[in-house]
Amino acid sequence: MRIKRTLAAFLCASMCLTACGSQADDGRSQESAALVLAVFDDSEYLQKQVELYNQTHTDHQIEIKKYERSENIEEDGIFLLQREIVSGEGPDLIDFGSNYATSDIVGDYTEDLFPYMDGEYREKYFDNILTAFSYEEKLYALPLGFILKSFVGRKENLGERGSWTVQEMVECFREQGNDKVLYPGAFKKDVFGTILTGSMEHYIDWESGECSFNGEQFRDVMEFCNGFPDHLEITNDFSTKQTFLDDKALLLPVRISSVFDIVRAEYIFDDEEITYIGFPVEGINGTIIESCGPVLAISAGSENKDAAWEFISGCLSQSAQSELPSGFPICRSVLDERITKAMDMEYETDGNNVKKPVVKQRIVFEGEDPVDIYNITQEQGEQLLSIVEQAEISSQTEWKIYNIIMEEAEYYFNGAKSLEETADIIQARVSTYVSERIE
Repeated sequence: MRIKRTLAAFLCASMCLTACGSQADDGRSQESAALVLAVFDDSEYLQKQVELYNQTHTDHQIEIKKYERSENIEEDGIFLLQREIVSGEGPDLIDFGSNYATSDIVGDYTEDLFPYMDGEYREKYFDNILTAFSYEEKLYALPLGFILKSFVGRKENLGERGSWTVQEMVECFREQGNDKVLYPGAFKKDVFGTILTGSMEHYIDWESGECSFNGEQFRDVMEFCNGFPDHLEITNDFSTKQTFLDDKALLLPVRISSVFDIVRAEYIFDDEEITYIGFPVEGINGTIIESCGPVLAISAGSENKDAAWEFISGCLSQSAQSELPSGFPICRSVLDERITKAMDMEYETDGNNVKKPVVKQRIVFEGEDPVDIYNITQEQGEQLLSIVEQAEISSQTEWKIYNIIMEEAEYYFNGAKSLEETADIIQARVSTYVSERIE
């Protein structure tokens, strides 16, 4: 364990290991061990899974303990959680929640979940998604669901590329000519923040604590972004669709969280052949995977690891995965079912006894009338699966680092500091923060 900080800020949590009781009405013994679940979000979905577990188990009962994230590292719930686990007082299970970031699991204080999942077990799930969330080839935390973020563009503009680096993106954009924007509404901070979201962790080695924000690649990104307008520039008569019909934008940013989202890009580009090029990332597919919903882990200090895994395994079951309120399930069969259902046209009868197709989703773009979607085609379903299966990188934004970078970059973008000076300051501030996280 690499956690070395003194325990001055340690929060001592007294956990009761057993609960004494009598007989339940159905004859089951109420005596059971407490299985403590640390949470950072109030998730109704996870609360339901806990209730189902407690209803079907007499040997263990899950108790939820709430933690809070904080900008002050001494008060941060992750910091407190780590100290509790080191001292043997920590919970059995953890849900890192919607703000999960790689830094949450640095320090070997959660279990590697891969050994719990044999080959046959892992075949039930998107193994590329699990691998993307692994760290040092170990799965210290497991997302129950995910979403995808990517860039889409005309194939005639992007060529045969299936991915690209920052330099390749810059060169491709500059080849387009001055009458084309990178994407609709692009301005300095927005472009910088968008690229940063997909590539920030590539400048950080959480194991060694080393950062490379003052390197040539990062400086090239800042310099490229500085060439865009200072502020958002969109007229009242702006039309997203018309912009792409006129081939005035290279890329369309997309967020894919529903099976129907695969229709959005095709609608905007009309009949043009398109490519999901992804974010500019060195050497791999640039479609970004983000966790959606609970991100579960088992404490390395838990004395109830098998029971804890049984709870996680229940959350991975087909029935539990089918009930995820948002995003895609990591269970293959559940996503297959969603795609099959999305391909079917459904009908309802109105007050005049007339059958009408059911609107399953509406596409809404700036400057456009909403477009009703009734179903997807088999080709669209296959394309969605292909995008999911080819994704190989997770990007969990560490917001403290993101805010540091954006704050300092503002000085460069408004001309107050030089590129080199700004990069050096970002390097120093982020390095200090990372060092505090891993010490």
